[in-house]
Amino acid sequence: MSIYESESSPLVASSAAHATARWRLPIAGMNCAACAARLQKVLRATPLVNHAEVNFASAQAEVEASQELGLPALLAVVERCGFSVPLLEQSLHISGISCASCVQRIERGLLKVPGVVTVSVNLASGEAGIGMLADTDPARLLATVQRLGFGAELPTSTQTVAEPEAQGWPSWWPVAVAALLTMPLLLPMVAMLWGEHWALPPLWQWLLATPVQFWLGARFYRSAWQALRSGSGNMDLLVALGTSAAYGLSCWQLLLGLRAQFMLHHAAVPELYFEASATVITLVLLGKWLETRAKHQTTAAIRALQALRPEQARVYRQGEWRWLAVAALQVAIGLWFSQESEFRWMDRCCSARARWTNPC
Repeated sequence: MSIYESESSPLVASSAAHATARWRLPIAGMNCAACAARLQKVLRATPLVNHAEVNFASAQAEVEASQELGLPALLAVVERCGFSVPLLEQSLHISGISCASCVQRIERGLLKVPGVVTVSVNLASGEAGIGMLADTDPARLLATVQRLGFGAELPTSTQTVAEPEAQGWPSWWPVAVAALLTMPLLLPMVAMLWGEHWALPPLWQWLLATPVQFWLGARFYRSAWQALRSGSGNMDLLVALGTSAAYGLSCWQLLLGLRAQFMLHHAAVPELYFEASATVITLVLLGKWLETRAKHQTTAAIRALQALRPEQARVYRQGEWRWLAVAALQVAIGLWFSQESEFRWMDRCCSARARWTNPC
């Protein structure tokens, strides 16, 4: 039996031999011992639950159940009884997400972390919203995401929206270089539409396609390897397999053509597909660059909205006005919001029916 024990740990123990797990859940909404007894009776009657104890004094429930039941199902049972399990909302900044398959892999992986109830990953922003028990260790979340082949970090207290990383080269340079190397390979195919039949020498095709395949396309191989290590697939794996097949077959045909030319003195023109592999990689790089640019534009728009948020408020307390940070505000009698030398009066800062008037 492996023990995951810490003070008020959400997952106290798990048994691999019997496929059982033991949870300690905080319960909110119990008003008396009868509430605890009712919840305990319902939990014990739940299928796959081996044992349940509900303590009204500590407002906690200890449940031993089969791992097939899962924590979300237990929480659903508690909610059906009229109670709730408080969850902590945790955010993660995740890098390296390239497609919907990556999102699904991350969500499945995080849901397996003990104490995690809900996971939602945003493909556009690379943000993950996690609903978990309050005592779940965030380090386990980071380790899980990194084991899946992605980068992850916790947001800092002063962090708003991540700035695009400054780079010495513009972000479009891989697309431009790939297009320059691919264009000579692609032009003969375009010329065939007008009845022109010509092509670059095979060795020149190989020299142009190789840097596109293994230098500019290295990112696809890295992402594909990470996906294979985690036992899944993604779009980058498909790109790597398809282009490698076209490039590998072209290299084999090229070797056979060189052998026929130098050993058999037969100058046969081999069927090569270097232009197919290079074109696919160039177009996918173009799509990823457009996607990244759209993300940065969205980030800039969100950052501009955040800049409109007031940083300080003038609070009326004990007969005088005081300046306080907005993050430190609580429900107050009245306060002024300050932004760009404009002041507004707010009747109650936490009321949805705020009343604004001009200051006197």
